[in-house]
Amino acid sequence: MRLLIFLISVILLTGCVSSNKLYQRGQYDGAIRKSVKKIRGNADNPKEINVLEKSFLAANEANQSRIKYLKTEGKPEMWNEVFTNYLLLKNRQELVRTVLPLKNGNRTIDFPVIDYDREIVDAKKNAAEYFYVHAKKLLSSNDRFKARDAYFELKKVKEYYENYQDVDKYLEQARSAGITSVLLQFENNTYIKLPQEFGIQLLDFNISQLNSEWVNYFNKPTNINYDNIVKNNLKIINISPEKQIEKESRQTKTIQDGWEYKLDQYNNTIKDSLGNPVKIPRMVNISCKVLEVLQQKAAHLDGVIEYYDKNNLFTSKQLASDFFFENRIVNANGDLRALDTETAKLVGKPPVPFPNDIQMIMGATDIFKKVMIDILNDNKYLIK
Repeated sequence: MRLLIFLISVILLTGCVSSNKLYQRGQYDGAIRKSVKKIRGNADNPKEINVLEKSFLAANEANQSRIKYLKTEGKPEMWNEVFTNYLLLKNRQELVRTVLPLKNGNRTIDFPVIDYDREIVDAKKNAAEYFYVHAKKLLSSNDRFKARDAYFELKKVKEYYENYQDVDKYLEQARSAGITSVLLQFENNTYIKLPQEFGIQLLDFNISQLNSEWVNYFNKPTNINYDNIVKNNLKIINISPEKQIEKESRQTKTIQDGWEYKLDQYNNTIKDSLGNPVKIPRMVNISCKVLEVLQQKAAHLDGVIEYYDKNNLFTSKQLASDFFFENRIVNANGDLRALDTETAKLVGKPPVPFPNDIQMIMGATDIFKKVMIDILNDNKYLIK
């Protein structure tokens, strides 16, 4: 799959470059593909035939030289690269054969056909065996990061052979062993004894949003041996005193209060063309005395999110939130029509009791939780 992606990328990048330029750059396979395409449209193209011949020989020499070196070196991990090089030789040969034989002047170009299948099969078997054995060795180390390497090597085995021995069993084992388990905890280190619901509510959210390919978070302890602990350590709770602020004011307004007849300068009633008296709105100034009582109380929570690897604290992030209680009580004396809409709605509304300290703290929980979740999401990279 990686080889396929690489080849597609090369094709896209070499689309507008001449075959000869690709050859000069050492991009032999790109030059071959471009020359084959041109030759299919015109078999008597000596320039492209010449580039094809040079590129084919150069590319093959590079692969064969690399295979020879790898086999001489003799490292057990070589077989994947050997397999890739043989596959390139075979695929290149099959592509070029689609336009052979070719005439270039008095010469006939018809490369000999080489059977690479045995070498490909042998390299494939050896590569699969190497990855399988090496993955099992990595798994035996009981290191979760090596288990992840084992997982990807076993996936490579399945690319070679879908049902290679008991590869699926070890894949599952590697997947499980490679997971980092993280327990999210709450700890209260303030002077206030909080109800159990505070910690439960704080950690009650869709914790899977924190998970990644190799990291799983938990908000309830189980019998798992956790690799990391992320602790929400609440350190400070400040509750302000209950305050009642009184404010007295007066609101005034000019309104229409009925009608009156329009008079001339001699105090005679003015009439319209039909003989009817002309009426005009009677405007009056009204006022109302307002006594407003503002009830206020605030809660502030301050803490830190601590990241532990086993029992070792390796970093921490500050978090804080505020919660406000506010209520307006309005008493009015006078013409209520003088009041603005907002004040008028509050007239007659009874006072409410101040929430107690625990209620204020619980009110701050949702805000505190949101800040915590944002910090956890922003710092997921800290847990590997």
